[in-house]
Amino acid sequence: MVSKSSGSSTPGRPRIEDVARAAGVSTASVSYALNGRGGVSDKTRQHIVEVAKRLGWSPHEAARRLSSTRSETIGLVISRAAEVVATEPFFGSFTAGVSEALSGLGYSLCFQVVPDVASEMLTLEKWSARKTVDGVLLLDPRTNDPRIRLVEELGLPTVIAGGPVESTSVTSVWTDDYTGMRAAVAQLMRLGHRRFARIIESDTLLHSRVRTKAMVDALADAGLPDPVLLDLDNSRESIAALTKAVLDLPDRPTAVMCDDDLVGISVLAAVNERGLGVPDDVSVMVWDDSLLCQMMTPSLSAMRRDVLSYGSQSARALVDLVQGARPRALLHSVPTFVRRASIGTTSVGPAS
Repeated sequence: MVSKSSGSSTPGRPRIEDVARAAGVSTASVSYALNGRGGVSDKTRQHIVEVAKRLGWSPHEAARRLSSTRSETIGLVISRAAEVVATEPFFGSFTAGVSEALSGLGYSLCFQVVPDVASEMLTLEKWSARKTVDGVLLLDPRTNDPRIRLVEELGLPTVIAGGPVESTSVTSVWTDDYTGMRAAVAQLMRLGHRRFARIIESDTLLHSRVRTKAMVDALADAGLPDPVLLDLDNSRESIAALTKAVLDLPDRPTAVMCDDDLVGISVLAAVNERGLGVPDDVSVMVWDDSLLCQMMTPSLSAMRRDVLSYGSQSARALVDLVQGARPRALLHSVPTFVRRASIGTTSVGPAS
């Protein structure tokens, strides 16, 4: 696995960033030029090759094995617990969208679930070394994401679903969660809600941070206090225990917003076990909408986006990269708030 501190087993060996700096180009351009891909002019390619030769740069071992022969296969690796991938509707819909798009383009899908990011990076290295895939789809971008540095060194065309990420070497297909969250908070404030709680999937994930910032900003603009934030990733407590902690607060939040539908369902159960009601005592909203949300009693309000087409657009963008397109940021959609029975008005007071 390549890391920031040890990108090579040979001390002092020039890195792709060194070549980019000396050549006055982006790391993406260096990757394209040295791996024989489109995206740079012949003049720029020649300049980069000459600079790399002068610096004594040599490619990552896995990248060295790459050839111009394409496998016509795209890789998708997800670093989550297998039971989460099996039960969370987002993953099924996204993967179905990817598979449908690739089938129409004549590509196959190589799909793998691994427990953590370290395993994900090892999988990427293995796929690259064995020429298993022509490019990869990554989910759940993080701040200072180590996977981006790795795919740059491997020369793997990469699309990240999420972001947009601050990198010129990968394409990001993203949904505008910030705008969507602010609109949802505004609607809840119009219903009288003043005290909010948010159950975060993980603060290391970019989409969790964006949604939290949107909520904090919206409440600050309205002169309201910050939301109560509960991070599942950093907690040893169950969802039921976290919900109980929220309900026991002296100024109990009237609206709880969750990062996914399964967490929202757990919150519904925890509230009912306390003898409280949804939405009479507390309103609940989740991200993303799903059939499960509609089937619950009460039905769950949710942020909706077309996850099937999200997967399809991500797959098409990756095939474009494989065929020589330049990396870019592509906005898929702005999630919209769907109000159902789990959201009600509150007696806290009218919106200001």
